[in-house]
Amino acid sequence: MYLDDFVKKYDGKKVDFDGVFGPQCVDLFRQYCKECLGIKEHTGRCGTTGGAKDLYVDYPKMPLEEKYFYRCSDGNYIAGDVAVWDSNSSNKYGHVAIVIGKLNDNLIVFEQDGFKLNGAKISLRSMKNLLGVLRKR
Repeated sequence: MYLDDFVKKYDGKKVDFDGVFGPQCVDLFRQYCKECLGIKEHTGRCGTTGGAKDLYVDYPKMPLEEKYFYRCSDGNYIAGDVAVWDSNSSNKYGHVAIVIGKLNDNLIVFEQDGFKLNGAKISLRSMKNLLGVLRKR
């Protein structure tokens, strides 16, 4: 499946890949991995804290992420990359979203909010606090 098809299929829908804690950002990432990137296996819980940021921070400790992705932080992000944000004062888990494009200093992403639980949507997100992206090998 192509990224455009994935967005059309899940836009406005709640994706709960693992059936735990409701629809979260990592659930949308895992569904994307399975349907668009052909990655059927996954680590389940994110690394040390259990948060999305661990996909980037704990990358060296996550053999499946190392097997399928490499980390980039050069700013040359492309559609299909998986953007990972660090934690902040209102979200200790960080965030993960699928890059659709770039607009100035922002990323156009397909994401799901685990706090609002309102389903997947296209958003404009600041690159402030962005750790980098995971790009499929």
